[in-house]
Amino acid sequence: MDAFECDRTTMAIVAAALADDGEGAVALLDPLERRDVCRVAVRLAAMAADALLAVAEEGGGGKAEALAHWQACIIAHESRRDE
Repeated sequence: MDAFECDRTTMAIVAAALADDGEGAVALLDPLERRDVCRVAVRLAAMAADALLAVAEEGGGGKAEALAHWQACIIAHESRRDE
């Protein structure tokens, strides 16, 4: 999978997620080789990091604030697992 196809698949998965279509996102990943799925996952993580940083910068913060917010989200998620 070239970079263009990787980005195209990543954008389609984001669109499926925004439409609350997890099955559609899985269907996009299903025919891909493991390495390509990993590339898409890394691209999704980079997009999420960019979005977190943009939100932090809008609030007058930066990377440290974005990281702190993300860590708080992880802790909140993990605490729900124990419930």
